[in-house]
Amino acid sequence: MEESRTKNTIRNVRTGVIVQLINRIMAFVVRTVFIHMLNTEYLGVNGLFTNVLTILSFAELGIGTAIIFNMYKPVAENDKEKIKSLMQLYKKTYNTIGVVVFLLGLCVIPFMNLIVKDAPNIKEDLVLIYILFLSNTAFSYFFTYKKSIISAYQKQSIINNIDSVFYFFSSIIQILFLFLTRDYIVYLVIVIISTLSENIILAIKANKMFPYLKEKNIAKLSKEESKKIFSNVKSLVVYKFGGVIMNGTDNILISTLINVETVGLCSNYVLIITAVKSVIVSALNGVTASVGNLNAVGEPKQKEKVFYQITFANYLVYSFCAIAFIVLLNPFIKIWLGDSYILEMAVSIALAVSFFIEGLRNPGYTYRTTLGLFQKGRITPYIGAVTNIVFSILLCKWFGVAGIFIATSIAQLVSYSWIDPYLIHKSEFKTPVSKYFKKYIAYLIIFAINTTISLLLATLVPNQGVVGLIIKAIIVCIVPNVINILVFRKVEEYKELKNKLIIPILNKVKSF
Repeated sequence: MEESRTKNTIRNVRTGVIVQLINRIMAFVVRTVFIHMLNTEYLGVNGLFTNVLTILSFAELGIGTAIIFNMYKPVAENDKEKIKSLMQLYKKTYNTIGVVVFLLGLCVIPFMNLIVKDAPNIKEDLVLIYILFLSNTAFSYFFTYKKSIISAYQKQSIINNIDSVFYFFSSIIQILFLFLTRDYIVYLVIVIISTLSENIILAIKANKMFPYLKEKNIAKLSKEESKKIFSNVKSLVVYKFGGVIMNGTDNILISTLINVETVGLCSNYVLIITAVKSVIVSALNGVTASVGNLNAVGEPKQKEKVFYQITFANYLVYSFCAIAFIVLLNPFIKIWLGDSYILEMAVSIALAVSFFIEGLRNPGYTYRTTLGLFQKGRITPYIGAVTNIVFSILLCKWFGVAGIFIATSIAQLVSYSWIDPYLIHKSEFKTPVSKYFKKYIAYLIIFAINTTISLLLATLVPNQGVVGLIIKAIIVCIVPNVINILVFRKVEEYKELKNKLIIPILNKVKSF
């Protein structure tokens, strides 16, 4: 079983990384064409409405996670009848969510003037653009429930491959129409068509993989089971809505406190960070199903061991990427778009630190959900949300845009970063959480040292063009990794990660 989990993890991680690399390259190309064909204020509108709809989509938050959690055990036992019942519940719930999200979204329209501080310089009607964004969000819920069974069977690589094909061709079509028409409305319609088409194809694929899903004799879940699931759903909705308020309000705050154009400038930085995050998250999604399988049938000691391995892996990946953002973002933006698109260095640092802290806390959240600890720590995101909004308003006055992103880091540190680990150690591992905190503090210190040394060396590079960017990139690739190997080479997590994941992945990549 453990060998099968490892193989599935490696396959899912490999395809996830490759697919997301292709997708992010295409996103970068589309953004470049977008900027040249339209203007910065369109970017601002894009980022703002994405944030607004992230908050509105809270109705879905918790449904998928809770039902997929309940599928791990039936999948491990190949209990087809239970899977059919869960999938039927999932279908009805998601269709309802699509309608609810659309109706809630319409209620925002009368308050548009409050959200957008200064009217953007665009020819299209702002309300029409918003309705198209809303439609894409609502439509994304239809047929998507079929993804859950593919994921629960640790076949995330199939979803990754189909997603890549759709993203590639929709990007090509978007680029073509931007060149031909410079029409933002057409651009958004293409996104909607792609979203619906991909979900339909995935549903067809799931039916072919699991023919029993099409059977009509589907037993209803017992009242006790349904009650338990929706109790978990309720807890997750409460939990995740607070998380959305904490993480999904930055662009709204920038638009309200500063202006929409600044949202557009920030969106170029966020695009790059999100691209990297998407690759990492896709790789980690390949791990999540295996973790869920382990947490359904494994022993507490093994669960704890894997938890620390994943936490260490997250540290290595997120710290390296965060340092790269701090050193390379501004030079890259300057070469890509020009001086007028560059923000102060403090913004790059604040965004990178927030990215790192979020990445370091992800294993705690993954374990919390795959262990089914839905009803504990529900106040966590609200601590973060209130902290984020209060500090955003205060720090924006002192540090401008950077202050809003600094507030997000502070909010994460006082909430998720310690509460989730505490809960899983207390409820599942039955071991002191102090072990985690010691490692966490060590990771923060080593990250700070790596960042300082890398940044100091990068400032010594005289060339500010492409050659200078390459030299700085080499510094980023060498310094943090060498220091990490020297510091952690004798640590158990490093040895396990090297032998069980890094070497097999490298061997698979070579053969691929």
